[in-house]
Amino acid sequence: MGTVSAISQPAFALEERLRFVEVVLLWEGLVRRQRVSDVFRIAPNHVSRDMRYYLERFPDAIDFRPELRGYVAGPNFKPRFASDDPGEYLGLLQARADSQGAALLPLTGGTVEVGGLPSPAMGIDKTVLKQLVRAIHQGHGLAVTYLGMRAEGPSTRTLWPHALLNTGLRWYVRAYDSDSASFRSFVIARISAAGKRDGSSPVPPSDDAGWHKHMTAHVVPHPKLNAHQQSVIAREFGMKRVGKQWVWSVELRQCLVGHFARRYGLDAKPPVSPSSHWVVLRNRAELRPYFLPGGNE
Repeated sequence: MGTVSAISQPAFALEERLRFVEVVLLWEGLVRRQRVSDVFRIAPNHVSRDMRYYLERFPDAIDFRPELRGYVAGPNFKPRFASDDPGEYLGLLQARADSQGAALLPLTGGTVEVGGLPSPAMGIDKTVLKQLVRAIHQGHGLAVTYLGMRAEGPSTRTLWPHALLNTGLRWYVRAYDSDSASFRSFVIARISAAGKRDGSSPVPPSDDAGWHKHMTAHVVPHPKLNAHQQSVIAREFGMKRVGKQWVWSVELRQCLVGHFARRYGLDAKPPVSPSSHWVVLRNRAELRPYFLPGGNE
């Protein structure tokens, strides 16, 4: 990917617009002024100025095609603000799929149909979420009613939130829990009520080792798969060749290790069959202490 270090750095808002233009050109091949205008809520003439700015610094990087009423990549086009990582474009599509509405339609143009599983935000009370976000922002605690699955009924807890986390299945709040005197992750959808508690956390967020400590999961194809099957899995997971083995190395916050292992079936008790577990953990013994307890996530 190119860089903008050799030119004057544009204002943040302009850089974001140019990044969007490059992403669309990379993957769709055509971007129209009106689409950029709709996404960023600026006048089409403003978009034209952005394009002139871009061309002054990167001649022949984009071309305007009157018959298409839009811009296409020119002979010298390469991303200077975006990347050519598929995840960047797919992230835009995922955002639209998660929204399940028209709010993000201009972002991805509507030219590519997108489907997806329901958002993990389902079941979250909007008032509770507001309280959590404000507690994190303002640094105060919350008295919450929590509907834990391992309890006989609702419990009242005092939490001191400092971060949110998403496992792909659920949203959690990371907080110091005064009742257990420990940092824990709580399912946001299981918080039925929350009220402000003044004061600051008895233990600072910087002491949350589960949040601040990082670990690396080394995921490899199941050793009993044949060479062709292993290469297919390696391609699917973006694995790199390390010596004679394909490896997907993923850096994770310690508190997310168990969720990651559960998501990919890496915490299953060995031996596991290659027909049901295409990937396994090479460093299972190191990560096992952080696996989730039995049952659902």
